[in-house]
Amino acid sequence: MLEMDRILRPGGGVIIRDDVDVLIKVKELTKGLEWEGRIADHEKGPHEREKIYYAVKQYWTVPAPDEDKNNTSALS
Repeated sequence: MLEMDRILRPGGGVIIRDDVDVLIKVKELTKGLEWEGRIADHEKGPHEREKIYYAVKQYWTVPAPDEDKNNTSALS
């Protein structure tokens, strides 16, 4: 997953078809990578163990550091 994250550009997507237990683990990994994804049912219906996971890599930047709240020298 890390290699896919490195290669894929923001807005790019992946489709993974596998057992539902595997896809739940993949979904947790992609959540940590800031991807948006959802698991969809198999074409034969919701009772099939094989599911489809579709995820899109989101564009994000590192948030700006907070100003030091303890720094009161500028106020003195």
